[in-house]
Amino acid sequence: MVVTYAVTGWLILQVVELTSEPLGLPAGVVRLLIIITIAGFPAVVFLTWIFDIKSQGVMFDLPLWNVKGNATRKQKKASRPIALCLGLMVIAGTWALVVFLDNRIQAVEDETLTSQSEPDVTVVGFPANSIAVLAFENFDGKENSDYFADGLAEEILNHLSSIRELNVAARSSSFRFRGERVDVREVAKLLNVGYILEGSVRREGDRVRISAQLINGEKGFNAWSKSYDRKLDDVFAIQREIALAVVNQTKIALSVSSQNRLQQTQSENIEAYIVYLQGLEKLRSSKGSESLKAAKELFNQSLTIDPAFSRAYAGICEANLALYENSNGVDDFTYAEIACEKAQSLNTDSNSEVNVALGRLYRLRGLYQKSKDILREAIAASPSEVNAYVELGEVQAGNKEFVKAEETFIRAIELKPNYWKAYESLADFYYDRAQYADSANTYEVVSRLTPDSTIGYLGKGAAYWMLGDTKQALLAYERSLELSPSRQAYTNLGMFYYYAGQFQEAADMQLKALEYAETDHRIWGRLAESYRFISGQESLSQFAYKRAAELSRDNLTINNEDWYTRAMLGLYLVHLDKQSEGMDLLEKAIEQSQRNSEILYFKALAVLKKDDSEQAIELLEEAVALEQYYRQFIALDPDLKRLKDEPRFIALLPADNS
Repeated sequence: MVVTYAVTGWLILQVVELTSEPLGLPAGVVRLLIIITIAGFPAVVFLTWIFDIKSQGVMFDLPLWNVKGNATRKQKKASRPIALCLGLMVIAGTWALVVFLDNRIQAVEDETLTSQSEPDVTVVGFPANSIAVLAFENFDGKENSDYFADGLAEEILNHLSSIRELNVAARSSSFRFRGERVDVREVAKLLNVGYILEGSVRREGDRVRISAQLINGEKGFNAWSKSYDRKLDDVFAIQREIALAVVNQTKIALSVSSQNRLQQTQSENIEAYIVYLQGLEKLRSSKGSESLKAAKELFNQSLTIDPAFSRAYAGICEANLALYENSNGVDDFTYAEIACEKAQSLNTDSNSEVNVALGRLYRLRGLYQKSKDILREAIAASPSEVNAYVELGEVQAGNKEFVKAEETFIRAIELKPNYWKAYESLADFYYDRAQYADSANTYEVVSRLTPDSTIGYLGKGAAYWMLGDTKQALLAYERSLELSPSRQAYTNLGMFYYYAGQFQEAADMQLKALEYAETDHRIWGRLAESYRFISGQESLSQFAYKRAAELSRDNLTINNEDWYTRAMLGLYLVHLDKQSEGMDLLEKAIEQSQRNSEILYFKALAVLKKDDSEQAIELLEEAVALEQYYRQFIALDPDLKRLKDEPRFIALLPADNS
């Protein structure tokens, strides 16, 4: 029986391994099946040891069953209840072993992901298997064309990063010396690398001249140098040749997988690639809607030239997902999904950009394990891919793996210290964890890295607001509007006016916000709140609540596990006099969120609609016990004014209000 089990299990695993990729099965399916097969082995041994199937039925067949002296072993017909209990115990034990093995393997994978890109540190001299790729100089004399030289150097860096045997300094660490006259020995010492690769690029019509040199970081002399004067179409071959030269000169012994990866050449059309680089520069520069739309347009231009360019589709997916997060527009998400699916079908070279885009798409759908699997693939292929770490941290935070999430965000910052997006994600994480002081400080770094962008100022404004520093919050929001009007700035200012009792001004701000994001249910909900307190605007309030409810239902079709949107929908329905459905949604959201303080606050507002002051105060007490910062909103919320004479409510107010 054991031999039969082993052979059958081996055959099944072979078939699944061969068919999983063509069938598009998730990466974790094969691993889970292997774990189940291993865990099932002791169960099979145990069951075949105590049971035997005869013509009389299932028989107990224990080795010492009913043996007297040297008498022959006898079999006894099994009792159905006992057999059933034993079977259930074996199933439960097997499943417990499956969960244990899966968790252990997951823990090892997480540790491996963290350690894969750690640089080798040596006390004396420089590690021989390490390199920094400096930004290539642009000698074509044209303004705003640095993206081509940067893109060329970055592609070489990506080629080298895919080699596990070689430690490559992060892009931001090496590119920060762009335009500076530096001593390569000092750079090598600072970055702790054995070699420095630098070069220059000049484009003239359909030709390109690329010069590259590999420098020994300890001694400062050239280990290798070469110039390439070829047609522009040969740029991908040049990138690969330079990467191969680096490996040959550093005398690194490569594994078969690394050799195969290094031999791969890109198949994109060069003209499409150049336009793609421009789109990538726009995508990375800002999360503002104008920059994102400009990036989308450039990616589409790239696809007009080369319709099979997978990374351009990934760029469109990323841009649409960012627009969705800005506007909550379901159409943006749908377009992103279409682009990501197309990128996946064309991704024959396993580009990490495609996997990161897919990971983000799966996260926003609430498919956390699927997102983790594909992001691990991206990191395994390119250990210095900072966006993969940023996205993995977002997945871990969404899955309530908070310690791991913070570690992953910090790892992303270590890989790319000057990358605003890594800091923004960490700042958002601190905000969601109610670490508002840490959030404000981290957003301050974002502002320094992107002084002409609204990202840091909007984040600082929200964090200062939660800290009760309304003066700093207002200054941050006003500064963001000076730089660029946005949905977030206007809606947050509207909330500021709402809590100040200036309801007409609040409504005006929400109407301005809708000009930038007309499909955001949150803005419609805040507009409805403001209209409720303006005499004669009851019908407009009801219209706004209906629109908010419609849009929030649409959002739940994307991610049915989104408890925040579910709670908001519940509150909208309560104000639309659909009490039963609204309260059910709020209860489910409280359960899903594990009694999140903001969701408890929402339910307190909902039960006040039924004049249940006692339950409202109980919910507010629980919310404040979880998060003290809600005291300031309790003191200002116009819906809670009716509780102002209740002793238990007074005890919830800040010290200067009670």
